[in-house]
Amino acid sequence: MLRRHKKIVLQQTGQTGIGEMKFNVKGTLFALATVAWVSTLAGCTTAYQASGATGGYKDRQIDDQTLHVEFRGNGYTTRDTVHKYFMYRCAELTQQHGFKYFMIIPTALTGALAPTDNLVGSRGFDRSMMRKVHSAAPIVIYSGGVGSVSYPSDAGDIRMFNDDAVMPAKITGWDAAEIVDQLGTFVHSNGKTPAALPMGWVFEPGHPKVRAQDLLPSAPKSSVVSGA
Repeated sequence: MLRRHKKIVLQQTGQTGIGEMKFNVKGTLFALATVAWVSTLAGCTTAYQASGATGGYKDRQIDDQTLHVEFRGNGYTTRDTVHKYFMYRCAELTQQHGFKYFMIIPTALTGALAPTDNLVGSRGFDRSMMRKVHSAAPIVIYSGGVGSVSYPSDAGDIRMFNDDAVMPAKITGWDAAEIVDQLGTFVHSNGKTPAALPMGWVFEPGHPKVRAQDLLPSAPKSSVVSGA
């Protein structure tokens, strides 16, 4: 009689109910994790990082002295931040390749297309639909309308060189060490610590480099007439 009672209790408890409870718990945890992940992406500016879901840098080598560099932000990253991250990446790569300076090659010399905000930053991601293609869970990165989203980006080919470079003409470039030093706190604080981008330099054959700003034309000084 006792054994029969135990059997009835087990049948009433049922393994199916326990399985359903475990499934519901897992489903709830997955849903909460997904919401938390989406919430983390939404409202976050792009950090200085390799290209990912929220943007970042990517680059490729063209030859021993030339690289193609890109940095793309998300809907919460300002153009100024993206430009500083781009310049910092150019400077960082210049040092890694053993050079001191770099110049951004004008598109007229390379025939490259100017970057636009409508370009897709990575395969499998459709910005117009605000979600990952072939993914069951949409990734919302902006709560406004599609037309109001801006994806700032900066891209270009850079030419790296040292003091012994052979230059047939005057060019404008940047000192990689200056940029890394001056923008370091800005980059490593994810844009929270203000920093200004260093001025460029003008390199001329047979002459020491000078600040580009020093070569800009200025208005003549107005003469002060006594009694005027």
